Amino acid sequence: MDYSQLASFLLASILLTLSPGPDILYVLTTALRRGFSTAFSLAAGLCSGLIVHTTLVGFGIAQLISANEWMLWGIKGFGALYMLYLAFMIYQSTAEIKLRDAHNTEKSSLGFYTQGFLMNVLNPKVSLFFLAFLPQFINYETGNIFPQALLLGSLFFIQALLIFSLVAYYSSKITTSIQGNPFVEKLLKRVQIGIFVFLAISILFL
Repeated sequence: MDYSQLASFLLASILLTLSPGPDILYVLTTALRRGFSTAFSLAAGLCSGLIVHTTLVGFGIAQLISANEWMLWGIKGFGALYMLYLAFMIYQSTAEIKLRDAHNTEKSSLGFYTQGFLMNVLNPKVSLFFLAFLPQFINYETGNIFPQALLLGSLFFIQALLIFSLVAYYSSKITTSIQGNPFVEKLLKRVQIGIFVFLAISILFL
């Protein structure tokens, strides 16, 4: 794998990460509702899940799953249920914007990291995406497929975490200006619920 391939992969990865999608939108709305620290933990979890998917591709497990209809639908069903569970938990939560403090007993940073990680890992569409995306940048003539997949996955992880962190940071800067606005608070809550419902439908049918 030469530097031109890596540069092409990095450019494609950045464009894909910047394109509007549920993950980046959820990071943005979480930063608005809960501040940078919480959104960064969520982003780190989402990006960590990417390493799992690239590892599955490198070992050929993703291809095995995609070829086994029952296994694929089992993972899809579990992933969709988890997304609906998250939507329900947000529905039950208060819409009030809360920046983390000593009296805030909501989910910890580790909890948001775990949530982001599970959101990514339990979405088989991500594995299928990497199954289609990564092979375009792997040099099969060398025979070292797994190290190349791991390298590409690490690059994708780094750029995605950087972009998500910047989105979280700049979004969190306007949190105090919208805090206490009932309309905005309810809107952000509804957007987050909509993201998870969309993800559940997307996993099953799109």
